[in-house]
Amino acid sequence: MNRGSFLFVESNTTGTGEVLLKRARVLGFEPYLVTRNPARYPFLRASVAQVIEAETRNPDELIVTAAKLPRLAGIYSSSDYFVEAASRAAKGTGLPAASPEAIATCRNKWMQVGQLQRQSVSVPETRLVASVEELKRVLAQSIFPVVVKPVSGSGSSGVRLCEDAAAAVKAFEDAKDALLDQVDLRSPEILVQEYIRGKEYSAEIIASNGVPHCLGIIAKHKGPRPCFVEVGHDFPAPLPEPSLEELASFAAGAVSALGLEFGPAHVEFVMAESGPVVIEVNPRMAGGMIPVMLSHVLGTSILDMVIKLYAGEEFAPPHSSKRAGAIRFRLADKSGKLKSLAFSRNPEPAVPEAGLLKFEGQQIQIMGDFRDRVAYAVGVADELDAAVEAAERTIDSISIEIEATPGRSESKRVAEPGEDGWSLHPEAMKLLAPPIDIPRDGRLLQFQAAIDEAHLVMLADQALVSQATAADLLTHISDLQGEGFRSLNGRDAPRGIYLAYEAELAARAGPERAGWLHLARSRNDLNATISLLALREAVCSTSLEIGIAQDALLERAEQASSLLAPLYSQYQIALPGSPGHYLLGVFFALGRERQRLHSLLEDVRSCPMGAGAGGGTSMPIDPSKTASLLGFEQPSLNSLDAVASRDFHLHGLSLFTGVSILLSRVAQDLQVWTTREFALIEVPRNLAGGSSMLPQKKNPYLLEHIKGAASTVIGAYVSAATATCKSPFSNSIESSNYGCSPLRLAVDALTRAITLTSIIVKFMSFNATSMREHLEDGLAMTTVAAERMASRGIPFRNAHTQIGEIATRLSQVSCADKRRSELASELGDVLPASLEECRDALRFGGGPGKASTDAQLSMAKMLFRDAQLKCTGIREHWARAEMHRKQRIKELIDKHQAT
Repeated sequence: MNRGSFLFVESNTTGTGEVLLKRARVLGFEPYLVTRNPARYPFLRASVAQVIEAETRNPDELIVTAAKLPRLAGIYSSSDYFVEAASRAAKGTGLPAASPEAIATCRNKWMQVGQLQRQSVSVPETRLVASVEELKRVLAQSIFPVVVKPVSGSGSSGVRLCEDAAAAVKAFEDAKDALLDQVDLRSPEILVQEYIRGKEYSAEIIASNGVPHCLGIIAKHKGPRPCFVEVGHDFPAPLPEPSLEELASFAAGAVSALGLEFGPAHVEFVMAESGPVVIEVNPRMAGGMIPVMLSHVLGTSILDMVIKLYAGEEFAPPHSSKRAGAIRFRLADKSGKLKSLAFSRNPEPAVPEAGLLKFEGQQIQIMGDFRDRVAYAVGVADELDAAVEAAERTIDSISIEIEATPGRSESKRVAEPGEDGWSLHPEAMKLLAPPIDIPRDGRLLQFQAAIDEAHLVMLADQALVSQATAADLLTHISDLQGEGFRSLNGRDAPRGIYLAYEAELAARAGPERAGWLHLARSRNDLNATISLLALREAVCSTSLEIGIAQDALLERAEQASSLLAPLYSQYQIALPGSPGHYLLGVFFALGRERQRLHSLLEDVRSCPMGAGAGGGTSMPIDPSKTASLLGFEQPSLNSLDAVASRDFHLHGLSLFTGVSILLSRVAQDLQVWTTREFALIEVPRNLAGGSSMLPQKKNPYLLEHIKGAASTVIGAYVSAATATCKSPFSNSIESSNYGCSPLRLAVDALTRAITLTSIIVKFMSFNATSMREHLEDGLAMTTVAAERMASRGIPFRNAHTQIGEIATRLSQVSCADKRRSELASELGDVLPASLEECRDALRFGGGPGKASTDAQLSMAKMLFRDAQLKCTGIREHWARAEMHRKQRIKELIDKHQAT
């Protein structure tokens, strides 16, 4: 059963995120995961969902993404950090969602505390601080211990119990950066909370139609202080039934007080001597495998309930169950490389779920939050004690070995190859060599790994390195790729990403073996090749986006070709035309830009690998093989040209500039046509905005984003050209760095402009009545009248003068009908009898006549099909190269393992 698409916005990295995607598919939905960085989710290697890369913090971009999906049924996020954006996107596309404002209040724990206090819900005494000075003033009035935590966070990240002021100051500094490596989010404001003593519980709630339904109360187990890592959960909490009912009512009241009237909520509270105190309310499902455990206990999938709820189906609370469940986690006890991790016994029948959260070979860094978990076990039985014992027996059977990584310090600093004697000044490092950031640098690392693979296969085939060395290095490179390069995240890179990456390989494979990797190459030919791979990908993705826009243009042109619309010249009405004619004009112009992009891709044939630092190498390499394994046609003919030239980037940026200028001109037209004076088109409300002051205004502001994007793309081209024009014709930082780095900025801006254009074209409506009214006075038909007089023997210039004088005189007549009537009486039968007749007469020279438009549509469809096939063929060529490369790698590794 195909129930349409379901869009998940990011995901939690452990626990239910992967399971949600799988359950959506089981329910008959086609799951899509939109993410800024697919490398964050190792489970995506199993193809559990179709992946879309987009800026997931921007609801407008999510709406654009959602609009492209066929039969979209729902939008949801299991990640605390993206529930608000997902909710705004769902609201913007008319799908079920919780109130974005309520979610925003919950996500900001300072605002949440204030809202709960106003609704008389018990919360800890809380203060907000933004500096050490503020913190010290607050601590002077506090009773220790206190809890320090980020305003916005999840999974106990950055949450610390502090027994004194020194510990609180350190926790404050740590909490500001606690979320950087997870979601690139800094927390300048930190909460200092009263520590509430007592047993901690959570309530799992799903709200529907404004009514919160409590699925049950769970008792929590925490790891050692000062952290708050959850190491276990028991359900139902071992409390008398009346107490459970009272706590369920208390938690539901907290959810209602925050305005959460739809979707799941996870309420954490402590049973103090004075009664329950809310620690925080999270507007999402619980993490830590709790929904999975509840599903086993209640006999119905909680995950399915949530998916169906967000797909618009009625919510039916699950029946109560007499069974019990427990979850137990195993934590890593130190940082280092995970040598082994396994269950030493098979899970018993009372343990329906058990799994590993880390994998062998992975680098582990103790963080004091959910990321310290390495395994879990879920026990289910008729009695809680039996469920607990089953889960504990399984988790206690874990065998784990962690060893310290050679050369790795707690600051994640790994010495780089050739680093002795070179130490970048700290201030210069901050400016020029920021730590590696996987969301930003992950794609470059993937290109680096692909080049390494091709280079090692070639070196092994040429017997320049042993097959054993190549196989071992390729295995470690594969591990890095599978991990999404997470071990490099946050790593200092004073001499660039490449050397930090090579240092990590040296730490894993040993310096002896890793030292062979750089044989017969330089960072110069590496950087040149990476820049071409990035350019290739950017150009191809832009072509695909243009294809989506062309498809929308074709569809709307076909729909609107029979409508009448003014054809303008210098913003003055010139002739009767049609919206379809205008849209086809844009289609053909975009098509030429797309052809130029494809021509550029065909021109990027030569691979720089083998050029070294610009003077080649004395080693008998086979650069043709390296080129082929990377999808190039041939190696570079001249080593200096290979590392010095960046003409392809400038050409690509110039093409991007041309596309952005075209889209900006179209957006200018459309924006003018939305005005009351023109009123030719209408942009729907979910693609427009209001005014903060003027209640009557409806602003089609997305069109301004399209026009604004052109300035970014043009600026990127000028920046790259300026950097390159004064650099020497050899490898140089100006051309290789500043001449290439604007590419990403340009692609992001252009992709945004193309996508917004596609969406607006797809959903805008034509005001047929207004378009006709602009033509009713008949003056737009006078050109055809003059041409008909010329066909009867009157020189065109004479006919033009005569009709021009009539038109000038009639333009003073205020009534359009009267102008039309007098024009007809003076011109007689040379004036077309109707606007449609006039338009259809314009069938020569590519005019808007029906016959001409039909011919243009047929040609457009053929050109579109050819362009799509061309783009597909280019991508398939690269895919075949990658498949061949991966096959050669497998052969080398298998052969080595067999010996």
